[in-house]
Formats: sequence, C-alpha cells, structure tokens
Amino acid sequence: MTVLGHVHNGAIVLDQPLQVPEGTVARFGLLTSNQSGATLPQPRQGRQWKGQVVIAPDFDLLPDDIQEAFGMQDS
Repeated sequence: MTVLGHVHNGAIVLDQPLQVPEGTVARFGLLTSNQSGATLPQPRQGRQWKGQVVIAPDFDLLPDDIQEAFGMQDS
C-alpha cells in the first residue's frame, strides 16, 4: 500500500485518512526534497509478455539420466 503525505512540524501527516490497527509497523521514504508537485512512480503493470512467451510441453519433465542420477528411476 502506498499513501501520500507531507512533513509538518517534523511529523509526517497523511493526505488522506488511513484506517490501520494501532501499532501497525510502517515504513516511510522521501520522494523528493524541497520540491513541490512530487508524484509517485507509476505502479508496475503486468501482462507485457502475454502471448510472447511459450513454455514447452515437457518443461517439468526431467531427462532420464537426471532422474537416474537422483534415484528417481531404476537403471
């Protein structure tokens, strides 16, 4: 979860109310210093590789010599 806020009198003040249980651990990082209009980096979007990657039908099968080396089949 990412929320925006600003520093006021040395404390971080959130821009929107946040309902979390008392004692919840939070991590804060500064986006910019002394720069107004700061924006968060855009969240990563998935599915860029859709239709471009093909998994071979035998992907999860081990070759016979590897199975034998691990004692997974009789010699």
